[in-house]
Amino acid sequence: MQIIPQKIKLAGENNTLTIQWSDGHLSAYRYQHLRDGCPCATCRDAGRPKPAAASPLKMYTRALRPARAELVGRYALQIYWNDGHSTGIYSFEYLRSLCPCAECAARQNVPAE
Repeated sequence: MQIIPQKIKLAGENNTLTIQWSDGHLSAYRYQHLRDGCPCATCRDAGRPKPAAASPLKMYTRALRPARAELVGRYALQIYWNDGHSTGIYSFEYLRSLCPCAECAARQNVPAE
């Protein structure tokens, strides 16, 4: 049986996107974690583009967040970021593999966030 999202909440607290999965698991992804894990060819094959130079006026820099997200068929989520990037299509399988919770990190032998 394929594990799929039952509920996706884009406007999560603490700059997070939350997904309630069909197996009952809840994943909470920090926006920066998702953006850094963008699966598009530009970010993966060529290495992530270097961010623009930091603004000396930090308080005027917009915080990274999804402007919107859309389902792609029955297998993925496309996130449109407020930094203008929108070519990453996050398959549900990939999103689940990115889950930063302790339970998933232990299963993948990586440190939890």
